[in-house]
Amino acid sequence: MRNRIHVALAAVLGALTLAVAAHAASARNLSYSNQTYRIIWTSLTFSESGGNFPISCPVTLEGSFHSRTFAKVLNLLSGYITRAVVNNAACTEGQATILSESLPWHVNYQGFSGTLPVIIGVRYYLIGAAFQVEPGLGVSCLARSSTTFPAAGDAAREAGGNITSLTPDPELAIPVTGTNCPSAGVFSGAGEVYVLGNTSQRVRLLLI
Repeated sequence: MRNRIHVALAAVLGALTLAVAAHAASARNLSYSNQTYRIIWTSLTFSESGGNFPISCPVTLEGSFHSRTFAKVLNLLSGYITRAVVNNAACTEGQATILSESLPWHVNYQGFSGTLPVIIGVRYYLIGAAFQVEPGLGVSCLARSSTTFPAAGDAAREAGGNITSLTPDPELAIPVTGTNCPSAGVFSGAGEVYVLGNTSQRVRLLLI
């Protein structure tokens, strides 16, 4: 009798293992609850790679995914940033200006963190972002991300699937040009992610 119970338990565990493995293998796509989103930073900092010349500002980005469902393909163009706003009145140590003619900016999928079928984050590259920073004393610096020098952000995912925040990679520098400007700069600071038009609803991410 005891052997039969052990055999039955082993069979159940084996079936569960196969089911999890099958789901992990078939979870080839990411599916978002909403196609449009807004990311709000109360303080997004752009500074020299070593941390000097920091300029911190409230920043809001708005954008959309091409589709609510897309495949996990490296470098896939998954969407755009179509609007970017800097609240210069609340900046510290300088000001920043978005070069609106550079919009829309490309958002490219770069992978996920965690272990299938449970992921804890998704990484994206931001391509084509262009802005001017003014640290003072008449200095004006131009920064622009590209396919060669992208900006990167990691979207954090809760256990229930909600995307809660987007944090830039503080180690990934983008070129800066201008007289008396640093040669490169990095972003830092966590932004809150919401459904566009609703500051209480999160974008939910599922694997299918």
